[in-house]
Parts: sequence; C-alpha cells; structure tokens
Amino acid sequence: YYTRITKQAILTMTRTHKWTKHEAKAQSHYFTHNGHSDTNPNKTKKNGAGKGNWGSPGDELEDLINRGEIPPVAGKARRGSNASQHEEKFDQVQKYDELIKEE
Repeated sequence: YYTRITKQAILTMTRTHKWTKHEAKAQSHYFTHNGHSDTNPNKTKKNGAGKGNWGSPGDELEDLINRGEIPPVAGKARRGSNASQHEEKFDQVQKYDELIKEE
C-alpha cells in the first residue's frame, strides 16, 4: 500500500508546534521539585512544630501560666490613658490664655 504525495499536498502542509519548545524561560529546579505546585518551597513541615508535632516555640509559656508557675503576661487589658492629667494640663493652658487676654 503505497500512497503518493502530490506536490500540491506538500505545499499546503503546515508545521506543527513542538511540545518541547518553551516560550518562556523554565522555572528553576528549586521551585519545580520542592513540595506541591501551589505551596511555598520555604515552608517548613507542620510549621516547625518538630518531630511528633510537640509544639511550636512559645507553647510552653501557656502551660506554665495554666499551672500557675508564672503570672499571665499576655492577654492583659490595654492600659487606658491618664485622662485626669490631660485635663489638668488643659486647665492650666486655659488659665494662661485668660491671663494673657486680661493683660
């Protein structure tokens, strides 16, 4: 079974796009072969909690606070402003302004 290719068939053929040709520069081996495609390659497993997921640094403080060995450090209410001192300063400024106006 021999098929004959005519001159007209050769002229109408087009080139195919090769799959191996990359239009953009390929990513480096570091990004393509470390972890899943949608994750950061620098991310540590279990967020650095260690072998057996023992916990992250600083978790031992919560245990010490719960046992009562140290007083609670975090979670304190925010210290309010000292409004009385501000009022005293404002009164002094008003008195000074009144003295200047009288003179």
